[in-house]
Amino acid sequence: MARKPFDPTLAQGALFSQPSAASSEQDHASADPGARAPGVVPMTVTALASRIKEALRLGVPGSFSVRGELGRVSRSQHLYATLREADATIGLVMFARELARLDFEPREGLAVVVRGRLDFYGPQGKLQVIAETMEPDGQGDLDARKRELERVFRERGWFDAARKRSWPRVPRHVAIVTSEGAAALHDVLNVHRGRGRTCTLTLVPTLVQGDRAATEVAAAIERANAASPLLPFDCILLVRGGGSKEDLWAFNEAAIVEAIVRSRLPVITGIGHEIDVSLADLAADGTAATPSLAAASVFADRAALDEELSVRSADLDRAIRDAMDAFALKLERLTNRPVMQSPAAAIVPARARVDGLAARAQLAVRQATSTIVQKLTGLEARLSRLHPSAKQTAARVRVDDLSHRLAQAAARSAERRASGVDLIARHLEALSPTSVLERGYSITLGADGQPIRSADRAAPGTELVTVVADGRISSTVTATEKESS
Repeated sequence: MARKPFDPTLAQGALFSQPSAASSEQDHASADPGARAPGVVPMTVTALASRIKEALRLGVPGSFSVRGELGRVSRSQHLYATLREADATIGLVMFARELARLDFEPREGLAVVVRGRLDFYGPQGKLQVIAETMEPDGQGDLDARKRELERVFRERGWFDAARKRSWPRVPRHVAIVTSEGAAALHDVLNVHRGRGRTCTLTLVPTLVQGDRAATEVAAAIERANAASPLLPFDCILLVRGGGSKEDLWAFNEAAIVEAIVRSRLPVITGIGHEIDVSLADLAADGTAATPSLAAASVFADRAALDEELSVRSADLDRAIRDAMDAFALKLERLTNRPVMQSPAAAIVPARARVDGLAARAQLAVRQATSTIVQKLTGLEARLSRLHPSAKQTAARVRVDDLSHRLAQAAARSAERRASGVDLIARHLEALSPTSVLERGYSITLGADGQPIRSADRAAPGTELVTVVADGRISSTVTATEKESS
């Protein structure tokens, strides 16, 4: 609902209050301009200014919007200006906190829309507008149009994160789409030089402002893609310096946004300042707040790459040394085993085990025989007590038969155990290094007494000892020949 214009007759406050009857009589009595009613004290200028300020506060409460042209602009920490049109002028003040939120530079002659409140500044007797917000006249229409375009492009999927592409960490060739001689181009070149010039740059010149800027930039992006077979670009860097929203409006147009989406090459944007976010930025594969930051996100830092290479090289050297130390320790442990120090000593535990098994078998046979003898002795004692000759004869025959069978069983048991012991002994003997030597094989030892397992350890002139079944042979190497694997 529109605010009604200010009407002083409807204002409230002491300054505009109707006089009382007594005061009316006094005023009538003192109709003489030079006379003053007895007992009436004139108010001070400060009090009058306070009443005016209070009347404005009560009569025009809250904030309002006003359209006008900026004049007499003065800016330090705060902004001081006038807001004017053909037949009227009023003072304007915008304090630093609100001023910092502006995304354009207020300048004399610029048509603006201001939202604020009225204030009367007593020390200078000024009626002024305290501005809370300010935007160029017509800016609201641009913002609404941008919001509508953003909605349409988002529905088409042009801003989806899934369609965004990455670019090489160290690109070899970058296409720069911007205006030739623009400050943004100089910023990009400065970053390129500062980072060690790690890639080749090719300028694809274009307009970046004006009515034809959108179609020109879109055509430049298409030219960069078309030239890629001849000039193998890794990505496109689209940059433009700061400006007003009108100056940057081309980067919200469908032509540029669609060209970025259709580009085969990744597109990285750096448009305007930190507060500027265009629809081209939303569609780009990567974006930065300024042209310099966009260049820094694309160009690899040679010094950082050299430092990273040094660190990774040191890590690789350390890993190789650790692996070699681990293999050397494993080899040392293998060569220090008793069987490698003295192969003949390896059969000693096996021989001791065979002797133990044989002793246990003999003991078992003796124990079985003793048990049988004890049983026979008991049976003889029982027979002698029973004594009847018939039973004694039958029993003796039976005893003789049992004795014979027991003796046979004991003999067979002893024979089986002895056969088992012999079999184990033969197996152990077959596994013995001595048996290997007796079959014609030999073990060659170096001067340190360690077995020679590779021709690399037997250089010409090396003295060797060859162990055979019945002795040792000393020799000196005259030549070596290593079989290819």
